[in-house]
Amino acid sequence: MKLLYDHARFRLHKNNVEDLINDYETLMKLREAIQAKYFSIYEELLNENLIEGELDASIWGITREHETDTWNSELRLMSDIKTNFEIAINMIESGEAEKSIIDAENW
Repeated sequence: MKLLYDHARFRLHKNNVEDLINDYETLMKLREAIQAKYFSIYEELLNENLIEGELDASIWGITREHETDTWNSELRLMSDIKTNFEIAINMIESGEAEKSIIDAENW
């Protein structure tokens, strides 16, 4: 009975982690689109002499690099957690978990 409970719980957590991973992927694409739009608008305003200044892409590059490193690190962690849930789910579904429990009890 506990294995059925664990199976349902692991599937729920795996789905939550998958949703989070999808959110990160959406966030990264959105961030890229925002940066492209930012530079496009900024350059257009400069060209039309509506604003003064310089377009310093290096600051954006450093910020994006830091964000990307952080997000990729968090994504790797969530992917590892998802993989562990998948392994546990597969062990339950294949009967391997039940066999291990029985073997441990008979040991």
